Amino acid sequence: MSMKEQLSKLPDDKLKKGLLKLILTDVDVSDEKYKNSFKETYKVNVDVDGVNGYQIYEPDNYTSKDGESLEDSDVTIKFKDIDYIRGLLQGQNIDIEMGRNSKNVVILNRKDLFISTRMGTDERNAQVLMAKLPLFNPILKNFGTSRLVRPLRDGPQFISPVEKGEIESLMKKMLSEAVDVTDEAYRKNFKGQTLTVNWDINGKIAYQIFEETSYNHKFGKHSENADLTIVIENPEYGKRFLQQIPTNYAPGLDSDENLLIYIKNPVLSIQFKNPDDTVYSLARLPFFSSIIQKQESGLPTEEKKEEKKDERENFMRIIPVNLPLGEYENVVVPYKVFEHFINKASNIVLRTCPCRERWDCKNHDISLGCMFMGDDTKNMALSPDEGYVATKEQALEHLKNAMADGLVPLIGRNVAEAEDGHGIRDTGKFFGGCFCCECCCIGVKTRQYVAPSSMGGGESGKLEGWELKVDYEKCDGCETCIDMCPYNLRKIVDGKSSVDPAHCVGCGRCVEVCPNEAISIDIEDPKYIEKLITKLESVADVTDQSIKT
Repeated sequence: MSMKEQLSKLPDDKLKKGLLKLILTDVDVSDEKYKNSFKETYKVNVDVDGVNGYQIYEPDNYTSKDGESLEDSDVTIKFKDIDYIRGLLQGQNIDIEMGRNSKNVVILNRKDLFISTRMGTDERNAQVLMAKLPLFNPILKNFGTSRLVRPLRDGPQFISPVEKGEIESLMKKMLSEAVDVTDEAYRKNFKGQTLTVNWDINGKIAYQIFEETSYNHKFGKHSENADLTIVIENPEYGKRFLQQIPTNYAPGLDSDENLLIYIKNPVLSIQFKNPDDTVYSLARLPFFSSIIQKQESGLPTEEKKEEKKDERENFMRIIPVNLPLGEYENVVVPYKVFEHFINKASNIVLRTCPCRERWDCKNHDISLGCMFMGDDTKNMALSPDEGYVATKEQALEHLKNAMADGLVPLIGRNVAEAEDGHGIRDTGKFFGGCFCCECCCIGVKTRQYVAPSSMGGGESGKLEGWELKVDYEKCDGCETCIDMCPYNLRKIVDGKSSVDPAHCVGCGRCVEVCPNEAISIDIEDPKYIEKLITKLESVADVTDQSIKT
């Protein structure tokens, strides 16, 4: 039995002290990763459910002490849940999702099942049907397209236990007060259609029938022809839902592609002295790297390795803003690539940038956010202030504005974008584009600490077939390229501009801004754009499937 497994068997008090000792001592200053990670002093406070200690990482030295905390720490990490600690030490694959609360503290949340759904014969997505029900508006709006971008709601510290008969009473109240059939929004939602919903909350059942000019319900019975069945097994969660108590949610899909909704329960908090720091900076801390990289960034844990491999291909590429290739010599290449798919797309959804929303971006337009294309996007449910179904003309204008704003274009397929971000099934007809800024976007922030970036799945990076070159005769070390690199990857070495090719994503911003034209693009394959389009078409189909035989 390993040391961690032995710790997990201890009583609570001994477990907390043992974990703190493990965190404080599991550091090797001679390790090459340590030397590369700590060029400057970094101070860490650790709180294991009330048991405190601190760490000081220095370039050539490491010190730690239990029983005390630092007043000037760079970060304070607090474990909040003893069951999470035990599971972590036992190597359990705990489903974790991150967020920030209203005080800008990063919270790691365990995802616990809240709602499961079953569809009837209706071909629409459960999320689209739920969007028509007023009770689900705050839930669907709480879904984020990125794990760190949407602020967490502040929920109550205590919820009274569920009393006998309380769920039944709350359900009957919900059924009787659910809708106002004279409301214009209600009539619009159900114009020319009927929606039948079955409920099962902690064993109490009911059904509702929504129509344009009428509404019917019955407690204690299910409809045989329900379009959607909603199940909440946990009575406490049922009470939260029925009383509309503020809670944080995340979407998912089960093995039969039914929508699942999870409640986020906090297990770990991370408070940075610098509010602009991200959780990915902790990947350099020995104990916490396993939490950040394996469970949040999607790197495989042992349990995940044993699961059936998802064969669907992720493939996303950043396109240089100024790459002159072949027939594209005098045009902006990202525009031509996006235009190709926009013109073929059956459905286009434009939304605000959740990253810039999260960080309240002052440098770029928040409205110039993600672009999604293909039949699968018809199942997305966004509130009007977050996004809308766009025409091809609107999509092209959105693209032009994003390019003019100096944003970095990323295009391709990432299954997690659809299924983890929006709770809809990616059947190969979900194609995305992002326009990333240097100050806010999660992929940019991640890239500074973890390579390769996780924002495009396992197949994300720069275009092959070309590389950046620096003419050292022209470069005078002015540092303009350093200031403009979205990923903070360029540096001055021996008075000249330099970048690690293993980390460079090839956005081309440095080429664009160099006042001496010292940085250029060396083209190895002038046909790569055509090859890129062919590759992108092989991983996702944006065309209208209904007209195909």
